[in-house]
Amino acid sequence: MLEKDAMDILMRFLDKKVRESEEEITSKGILSDDKAVPLILKTQFNHIAHLEEIMDRRFAEVDARFARLERNLFGGFAALGFLVTFFGSLTAVLLRFSR
Repeated sequence: MLEKDAMDILMRFLDKKVRESEEEITSKGILSDDKAVPLILKTQFNHIAHLEEIMDRRFAEVDARFARLERNLFGGFAALGFLVTFFGSLTAVLLRFSR
């Protein structure tokens, strides 16, 4: 992506051109080709910014899911380790008493 300063300059330019396009529509009731391009570019910038917000939200949701999965796996392995130790000890005790 462009550096922040360059992006700010570009957005100020597009905002100015968009206002000119809006004035042309209001005063003449038409939109010339050269005035339409800034409107299209501004729309695309807004669309991309909106998509970036959506993707940021989705990645945050995926990160949260992985964190939950990690906690669940850790808890599951801890429980499994406890059960293996418990049943191993129980087996040793039962074998000692069965002799």
